[in-house]
Amino acid sequence: MKFKDILSILALLIFPMLVFSQSYKIDVKISDLKEKEIYLGYYYGDKTYVSDTIMLNAKGEGIFKGDSLLDQGVYIIVLPSKNYFDILVGADQEFYVETSTDNLIQNLKIKGSDENTAFKDFQQFMMNKQKESIQLQEQLQKYNEESDSIKILKDQLADLSNEVQAHWDKTIEENNGKLLGVLIKAMKNPKIPEIDIPEDIENKDSVRWFHSYNYNRKHYFDHVNFSDERFLRTPIFHKKLETFFTKTLVQDPDTLITYIDRVISKTEGNVEMFQYVVRYLFNTYTQSNIMGMDKVVVHLADHYYLTDKVDWLDEENEKKLKEHVAKLRFNLIGNLAQDLKMETYNEEYARLHDVDAKYILIYFWEPNCGHCKKVTPKIHELYHEYDRSEFEVFAVYTQTDKEEWEEYITENGLDDWINAWDPYNLTNFRFFYNVYSTPTIYLLDENKKIIAKRIGEDTLRNILEIELGKRNISDEINKEHN
Repeated sequence: MKFKDILSILALLIFPMLVFSQSYKIDVKISDLKEKEIYLGYYYGDKTYVSDTIMLNAKGEGIFKGDSLLDQGVYIIVLPSKNYFDILVGADQEFYVETSTDNLIQNLKIKGSDENTAFKDFQQFMMNKQKESIQLQEQLQKYNEESDSIKILKDQLADLSNEVQAHWDKTIEENNGKLLGVLIKAMKNPKIPEIDIPEDIENKDSVRWFHSYNYNRKHYFDHVNFSDERFLRTPIFHKKLETFFTKTLVQDPDTLITYIDRVISKTEGNVEMFQYVVRYLFNTYTQSNIMGMDKVVVHLADHYYLTDKVDWLDEENEKKLKEHVAKLRFNLIGNLAQDLKMETYNEEYARLHDVDAKYILIYFWEPNCGHCKKVTPKIHELYHEYDRSEFEVFAVYTQTDKEEWEEYITENGLDDWINAWDPYNLTNFRFFYNVYSTPTIYLLDENKKIIAKRIGEDTLRNILEIELGKRNISDEINKEHN
């Protein structure tokens, strides 16, 4: 037989195996669940989706199967009760799963998948250790700090923690390169090294905190491979992103922007990871209620969304985003406020940049706005608590009915602050200050830089009382901790 004939026969033998390997088949048995519909779902970020549905037979058996491989990740088998359990779908996508509804994890049996067997063992180990930890914590609550039992229990907790970490490391090593190993490794938080603090240093706790914070923000993602899109189909990746950007980092726009760029750069070469991270960050800071986060939105738009790096925006949404960002760009915290020259209630002209006070409030309002009717008298009351060299109000009427405006000012005694209007929108104030509702508030410092915006009257009062010396910031910190 010629060598080429041998190769042809081998190809015929191998080809069916290759075709077979491009499918999935997950046999399921729920021993006490008969003739019910169950679902195979998967994680994607912080959400779950249905991948397949089957009807169990009279023995509680069914098969999830398909002609193409599933995307690798953590999947869930969901019962009619909405209870579910996790399985891993890695390179090996043919295996058998059996359990019962009274305890899905503890009764779980796996055949044909060493990785899922290891995953089941890992879950059961962690559940048992969690129970031990809870028991020790409950015992700790029964003793005071001077008790000898406290030290014994704390030592036991430390030993338990070391045992868990050792088991994690062992599981990672045994599943190196596999989905299970990758996931457990990513779940590990950076181990912060101890530092020696000289005895003469004051505020040692603050030094330790800063050291921990600084190390954590630099090493938080050490165990995450941003080129591995399998992470997206797990509950881990989104949670790590969320924890890092909303809890680990100080919520300062400039700090966030620095680490946003660093994290996004890690996704280079993987389109799906890049798209997920950029979308997550943009949605997070667009929806943020923290003042100043619009600077982050503008940065994400300028450096990612409105560049050729992003190709998923259609023309209409791109246009809307450009318009939205344009309205934000001129009124970011820290920016010099756009000057406004407007006609006043006294038929003179006032220029915002000519106002001489340590703090200046730009107050966009209208008489018929229900919320304005509540806020305006409170701000007016606050106005009289300070000298004009300390605090001034530049109140802008946003409508065009002069008689209505003048009547409201007269009836409510508002003629002592700067009342201005621009009925023909010559200053384009709605654009520069993004005035889409009333009241809208901006607080400027003496250099006309924006230091706060879209705040309530209570927040305004707090800022002025602290900044103008009526209340000490340290008193506020102590009050929060008491």
